[in-house]
Amino acid sequence: MMRLERTTLLACLSAFALAGCVGGAYKKPDVTRMDSETGEVRTYTEAKNFESGIVQAFPDIPIPASHKIDLERSVIFTSPSQTVGKIALNGSGDVDSLYRFFNMNMETNGWSKVNAFQSATSSLYYAKPGRFVAIIIESTGKAGSRVTINVGPE
Repeated sequence: MMRLERTTLLACLSAFALAGCVGGAYKKPDVTRMDSETGEVRTYTEAKNFESGIVQAFPDIPIPASHKIDLERSVIFTSPSQTVGKIALNGSGDVDSLYRFFNMNMETNGWSKVNAFQSATSSLYYAKPGRFVAIIIESTGKAGSRVTINVGPE
């Protein structure tokens, strides 16, 4: 049963990712609202909602302050039994600093390191009961870097 659920989940995740890559996805327009109590004007966007959803879906995965979530490359799939997905990050900072950031903060958030490789493109792998995370850190030049965090079943 677990193998079937994992296979179905991975097939759905692949289909969802492929659908996002096809392009032409409809994006809702921004909505501006005024809070009647405070008078504060706020703009709500589909992007802000999706970014917030990623952070809420994976609260135990740290996001470095130097990086922003790349909403075009990120994807979440939620089923009744679990949430899996890919968090793509872009920002400044070198590969070594990001490696140290994840190395320290993942274990602080209860993840156990499975293994890691530190080089020009670094990889860190962590597990929790029922979950597995692969973090790939690569330089994009000019002090920039890209991080891809894949969260899946163990």
